Amino acid sequence: MAPMANDGFTVFAVPEPLCRALAATGRARLRTAAHAWAESTSEPDDEISLANATDLLERVAALASSRTEEHLNLYCWHFAP
Repeated sequence: MAPMANDGFTVFAVPEPLCRALAATGRARLRTAAHAWAESTSEPDDEISLANATDLLERVAALASSRTEEHLNLYCWHFAP
């Protein structure tokens, strides 16, 4: 993991066990997790809609699946201006 720098970027690796779990998780279970995530916001500005949470988890699961099949690591970059 690279800590956030002055430019607002941070990088983290998605652990292999999490990649495998995401790759193996069906749409119904991803939607259940997305629903729990959307409901668990702790800050008013930290809200995420059910549709956005579901879309994001499904996309990350698809990336994890492709990475797992090819035995590659998955990294995420985050920009916080």
